[in-house]
Amino acid sequence: MRAIILAAGLGTRMGPLAANRPKCLVELAGAPLLDHQLAVYRHFGVDVTVMAGAYPEQIQEGRDVRVVVNPAYTTGNMVATLRFSLPVLSRSEPVIVAYGDIVFSREVLAAMLAASHDLDVAIDTQWRRLWELRMEDPTTDCESLRLEGERIIDIGSRVRSVEQVQGQYLGLLRFGPGVLHSLYERFDRRVAEDARYWNTSMTAFLQDLISEGMAIHAVPIASGWLEVDNGEDLRRYTEAHASGALAGFWSPTAAPRGSVR
Repeated sequence: MRAIILAAGLGTRMGPLAANRPKCLVELAGAPLLDHQLAVYRHFGVDVTVMAGAYPEQIQEGRDVRVVVNPAYTTGNMVATLRFSLPVLSRSEPVIVAYGDIVFSREVLAAMLAASHDLDVAIDTQWRRLWELRMEDPTTDCESLRLEGERIIDIGSRVRSVEQVQGQYLGLLRFGPGVLHSLYERFDRRVAEDARYWNTSMTAFLQDLISEGMAIHAVPIASGWLEVDNGEDLRRYTEAHASGALAGFWSPTAAPRGSVR
């Protein structure tokens, strides 16, 4: 099994915390976000490639991981970055894709490794608890996610009511053997027709696939992960970790830097 970590973004929402380093190297609970992810993959023997943008040498330093640079990291976003991972992927095995600004438990990854459809997407069915930790009003920053059985039928739209939210998207996906290559043939055709499609977001891309008839299956999880979108997220998580409250959501998977586990 292979995994791709999408870590080519500029991390502008982190402000000075990511001014001279990749966002994935911002530290939470004493270790970089990236190291928390790598520890979980290592437990399951997953081969990892990190898709980098600026400062790829910082990502590589001291880590036994393949680093591939997105040559167009200042344009596009997650979908475009993932496009540049295709040369290192085999058509004969599935692949896990994860955003570089999330952390998750072994249990979350185990659920994804057990999935078996062409396209599986992790969703948090208890997202409201985490959103209440992250922000004063959880309804101001949540997106639609509606299910029909185990299939996702709507994702990524702004919502007026939390009734439209049956879970929250983590930024953790699994693609079956050869699926990514086929999807990017479709993506390339869309970009050839309209260059603006290069900048489509991942959830918009998923919604387009749904609209075209592709079945996208939800992998429900209940907590066990965090998203570090901005400096305020990091501040709140750090405070919760210090008080012990963060353990109700996620526990560190990598040892603090400088220590031995």
